[in-house]
Amino acid sequence: MPYEITETCIGCTACTNRCPTGAITGSRSVIHVIDPKLCIDCGACGVVCPPEAIIDDIGDVCKTFRRKEWPKAIVIEENCIGSGCELCINVCPFEALYLDSSGDRVDDFFGIATVIERKCTGCRLCEQSCGWGAIYIDPPREQLKKEFVDVIA
Repeated sequence: MPYEITETCIGCTACTNRCPTGAITGSRSVIHVIDPKLCIDCGACGVVCPPEAIIDDIGDVCKTFRRKEWPKAIVIEENCIGSGCELCINVCPFEALYLDSSGDRVDDFFGIATVIERKCTGCRLCEQSCGWGAIYIDPPREQLKKEFVDVIA
C-alpha cells in the first residue's frame, strides 16, 4: 500500500519538493495526491509534512522532523565489503552513495560505501539490499510515526 495524504493537507508543497520519485502532485493551498504507481514507500514526504497529513504504507501517521533529524543512511565500515558488492550503490535511485577507496583502512583496498547526506532520502532501498548488515537508516522506521497520547480528563 503506498503512502496517502489526508484531508488535513494544507497544500504547502513541502512533500512535492522532497519526494524523490515525483509521486506527489498538487497546487499550493490544495490537497495533494500521491500516485501509487510512483510511490516507493520511502517516507521522505512524511518527515517534512508540517500538518502531519501523510499516512504511511501500514496506515500510521508520519511524524514531522527538523531537517537535521531527517532519516539518512549510515554505513558500518567494518561490515562493508566494498568493491565487488556495491549493491547499495547500484540500488540507490538518488546517487546518494559512492565507493570511497581513499579511506584510512589499510586492510581494505576495495573501498567502502559512503553516503552523500544531502542526496539521501532515507528510502531504505540500500538497507534492504545489503546482505552484510553494513548499512542502515537512522532513525529506524518505527520512530517516523506520530505517537498518539490518550489524555484522560
